[in-house]
Parts: sequence; structure tokens; C-alpha cells
Amino acid sequence: SRNGSQHQGRKIIIMEAPNVCVKDLGGGKGDETEASTNSESPSPSSRSSNEIDPCEWVQAQITEGADPRVVLRKLLHPSCQLPQHLDDVALWRLVLQLLTEPAPRQKLAHVNSLEDIVKLITTSSRIIVLSGAGISVSCGIPDFRSHDGMYAKIAQQFPELPDPHAIFDIEYFRDDPHPFFKCAKELFPGQYTPSLSHRFVASLEKRGKLLRNYTQNIDTLEVAAGIQRAVFCHGSFDTATCISCDHCVKGDVLKDDIMNERIPVCPECSEVLKPDIVFFGEGLPESFHQRLQSDKLEADLLIVMGSSLKVRPVSLIPSVLRHDVPQVLINREHLSHMTFDVELLGYSDAIVSELCHCLGPDWVSDAAVPPNEQRAVVSRSASGVYLFPGAIIDHRELAVEADEDGPSAKKAKLDNDK
Repeated sequence: SRNGSQHQGRKIIIMEAPNVCVKDLGGGKGDETEASTNSESPSPSSRSSNEIDPCEWVQAQITEGADPRVVLRKLLHPSCQLPQHLDDVALWRLVLQLLTEPAPRQKLAHVNSLEDIVKLITTSSRIIVLSGAGISVSCGIPDFRSHDGMYAKIAQQFPELPDPHAIFDIEYFRDDPHPFFKCAKELFPGQYTPSLSHRFVASLEKRGKLLRNYTQNIDTLEVAAGIQRAVFCHGSFDTATCISCDHCVKGDVLKDDIMNERIPVCPECSEVLKPDIVFFGEGLPESFHQRLQSDKLEADLLIVMGSSLKVRPVSLIPSVLRHDVPQVLINREHLSHMTFDVELLGYSDAIVSELCHCLGPDWVSDAAVPPNEQRAVVSRSASGVYLFPGAIIDHRELAVEADEDGPSAKKAKLDNDK
């Protein structure tokens, strides 16, 4: 995300990625199948080990004027029909994604149950928590990708947008910042209180078990929950920077404008002040890369909470950890592109509440689990998969019904018993 090159007048942002083996790919000029003979550019055949940095190789191909469609046909199949409407920027990003796609993770045979997770939390001392918007929904903050989430609302409110994601695209923001500042007040910090899920992470830190909380969220509820070992992967509203002169101000300076849906301007040059949250097309904070380099070697447990893991490079965190590190998913739905040892599917707070009860009364107290809250009846649907209230299977939300043992007990059940 910190490398870029000029291509047809537009800047292509190339994501930083680990080395992968690229064999027999060659160059992408015309219909050639051999690597370029330009000795200055890295090509698969110019390294005896056949292992190069994919970012460098893609950058070299762009510089040489290679055709990304030719490259993609070599990666996929010569007869592959690529959509004509995709421009070179999109195609090169697809090339890089294919080259850096990590190998599928193998599930650990000895980690299969809720009891295993409780034991791991008890015995682990270097836990990484990777959290997303799902842990803040109960605070009143909309998530992004659900059917009634932020992107769905943006699509209705701004039908002129080429795509709802464009509201967080840096190039679109530079052209028209109005849509972003129309929606920014929903995300601005200070309006919400931490959820049970946030308090659970704080409890891990209090017990000396939290190695790091990598959060994709920009609401800074981690700070409000007292979590100190947090890395804000996608930045935050704490500061803002002018898009022209780079003048930096405290985030509070923007509050009045943002809450009134106005565009804040730089006091130095009168250009737009952009909150220091990471947009599509921007690099992640240096702190993310620095921390992950050491944390990936130290972690002894990964807990993913409330994230669809669809945005790189944060989505690659599970892939860079050691293969023997257990991985747990706490999310409303299964992630088909990932392999976890145990999946706890449902509302994040409901799952965390049950975990705290299993861990013991001290955990219940520290996380401030509501004292009169009835424990959810948990359904185990498959090896390592547990269904809680709010779970979504095959795009159908599980019904939450009253249990036969009492009207207040909740039970997750599939309408077709699947």
C-alpha cells in the first residue's frame, strides 16, 4: 500500500505483500510468453530462485507497458473471457490479488469445541484480537456490508455514486468530498459507549493476555473502553490533514463542521481538511506494518471479531501467523474464504457473554455482563461451528425463539433444521 506508479495518468496503489513464487508467468506484452529481456526490471526468469516480490514484478510490468489482460490469461486460462468494462487499474489489482493470495490454512485437529476456546483463552498470554464493525453495531453504529448497513444506505442516499465504496475512495473524495461529509457524523467519535465485546477485549488486556487489538474500526471505542494495546489499522478521527498543504489539526477542530454536514477547510490554505482515516487507495499507518512484523511471531491465539475480512491488507493477518496458532471466528456469518478452527456465529455480544460465563464470574464482572441477562442456548451445527442468536447461515438469519424451559431463554434454530 506504500508503493505506487503512474499509469495512463492515474496512480495505481500496489499493496505490500510477502514474497510468493511466480513461475512461468513471463511478461505481459502482446501475446509473448517469455519474460521481458529488460535487465533492469524484475521478472520471474531473472531470479534463479524463481521467487520475487509480486509488487515489484507488477510495477515493472506496468512500467514496461504490459497488457494486464495478457497476464491474467496466463494466470487463469488462455480462453478466459475478461469483462471489457474493467480498466487497467482494476485489472492490475486483480493480477496482484491473484499473485498474493495465500495458501489455504489447514484447520488444527485438536481445536474443535467451545470448551477448547475457553481453555485457550485461559492459558494463552499473547492473544491477537482482530476486530471489525460487527462489535460496534450494538453501540448504535451501523456496520458496512449487511443488507441495512452503511453501504446500503449510501447507495440509496447517493444514487449518483459509481459504487457505494466510492465514498471512501481517495480519488473520488478529492473530486467531490460532499458525500463523505454528509455521512461522517454517523461515524464521528464521542456519541457512543463501548459494547460488551469492547469490554471483553479490555478484560484480556487487564489480565496480561492481549498482545494486540488490530481494529478496522474508526470509532475509537477501544480508547473509550480503556484498551491501550490497540492498533487503528484504518486510522481514526483523532487528527485531520489538509489534502493540499498537509497542515495537520486535532480531530476536535472538525467536530462542529462534521456534525452539521459541512466540509471543513484548512486554516492555512482553505482547502479540504480530511480526517486521518484510511481511504481506498491510501496506505495504512506505519504502526500497522511495524507491529505486525513482530506480533505475527509472538501470537499464541487469534480471535477475529465482527469482521468479514474482505479488505486487504488487514484481511491477510490470519494468513501471516504461524500455522500452529489457533484461530477463532466470532461473527454473524461464516467466511467461506477463510479457515478457522472454531466458529462462533451470531451477535458478537451474545457470544462474548457466553464466553465470559464459561470463563468464570470474574470475567462476567470485569466485562460488565448485564447481571439479569439470560444465557443463550447454543446450538452446535457442525464440528467446530456453534450457532448463537443472530447467526446467518446461507444468507438466512436464524430465528430467535423462546426456549421451552422459559420465555426468556433464547434459542437459535434454523427454519429448515439445516
